Amino acid sequence: MSIKKSLIKNTGFNLGSYLYLLLASFFSISVLLGNLGRDLFGVYLFLGSIIPLAAVFDFGISNAVVRKLSLPNIGSEEKISTWKTSFSLFLWIGGCLSLIVFGILIYLTHTLPMFDKVDPQILNWTVVILAITVFINHINSHFLSLPQAEQRFDIFNSKTLFVGSGNTVLSAILSSFYPDILLIFLLQLVFHLITLIYVFFYALHIFPGKKILPEYKKQEGKGLIDFGLKNFAGTLANQADVQISKYALGSLSSASAITAFSIPQNIVLKAAGIISQISQVVFPLSSSLLEKSRIQKLKNMVLTIELFTLIFGLLAIFLSHTVGKEFLYWWLKDEVVVNSAYPILKIMSVYFLITALTPIPSVLIQSIGKPQTTSFFAILTTVVDTVAMFVLIPIYGVMGAAYATLLGSLLTVPPFLVVAWILFNKEIKKILQSA
Repeated sequence: MSIKKSLIKNTGFNLGSYLYLLLASFFSISVLLGNLGRDLFGVYLFLGSIIPLAAVFDFGISNAVVRKLSLPNIGSEEKISTWKTSFSLFLWIGGCLSLIVFGILIYLTHTLPMFDKVDPQILNWTVVILAITVFINHINSHFLSLPQAEQRFDIFNSKTLFVGSGNTVLSAILSSFYPDILLIFLLQLVFHLITLIYVFFYALHIFPGKKILPEYKKQEGKGLIDFGLKNFAGTLANQADVQISKYALGSLSSASAITAFSIPQNIVLKAAGIISQISQVVFPLSSSLLEKSRIQKLKNMVLTIELFTLIFGLLAIFLSHTVGKEFLYWWLKDEVVVNSAYPILKIMSVYFLITALTPIPSVLIQSIGKPQTTSFFAILTTVVDTVAMFVLIPIYGVMGAAYATLLGSLLTVPPFLVVAWILFNKEIKKILQSA
């Protein structure tokens, strides 16, 4: 299959499943907000954020595995040893991580005032469910690296179908009958387990018998950890940058402030996710194109995608300023929340335009073996955002979180794009000269 057809096909799978999740999220957020109420919905958002945040702590190994399995001319024995080593690492890291999450959440739910109105027994059992979910989600990350590397995005998107449906539509329906966060998170755990079963049987076809079992190989482990750690710092910083607003607003403001900021933030993140779906396809594809005969095609592909991304970002600003408020009224049907969220949405639309240009250059830099570059700029952005939030939130309230987020992107994204382009052009010259 040609590069263009492969890109279109796999992007179609990713965007199709993502648009389904996008529509499901819009439906579920308004229903959950109405059924749980502003305060309990804020608690639900706070606790739910721990799962994607914990998923970051794979120490970059999943990206390292995807890149390794995608490289041209990888041997079958090397492929098997990479898989077995990855499985072993994910089991150990996932087990330790679930215990750490359990301890942190027990402490937070018993100390932060935003949890005072929730039954302590419900909170304790919710923490147990979340800790188990973190472990299962971590093992899923290992199994999903295989279909991504194999460019089987129909399989890769099974998590979007199963977990996405559980986290959105089915959670919203359940909340209509039982507005209980414990039952909602229990339902979501069930769909994480369903995903695990599905991707396990897919992997079993490629690694039959004992080949699928975990076994740590020292040489493979060293390579995966070395690349992963360079990438991990940036991934952690990116996820922390998304979640830090909830913790800052939770400690400096209130649960209702989390709701007011999280809704427009969620809209922007869902829109940015469209670009991320494309970058998931570009990552293994770009790794496989790092050779003389195809490197120029990769460069042209990246420039084309970035142009369409810029147009998409400008359209997002136009829509948020013209029909954004009417859309929020139609969606949420809560005048108090809409009046708080709309000014934030207008600011965050500009933030979206700037940051939407970064996912494709980021995976491109990772594919050429320079993940430390993206990590540096991601950490820098998070530091700027965090400092700005703790300065601006006490002054401007929930709007301060929006100002801080925009400020971080304005200061760090333009230099990152310049550096990424310089590094990529150096890699092109290196490949052409070595060939």
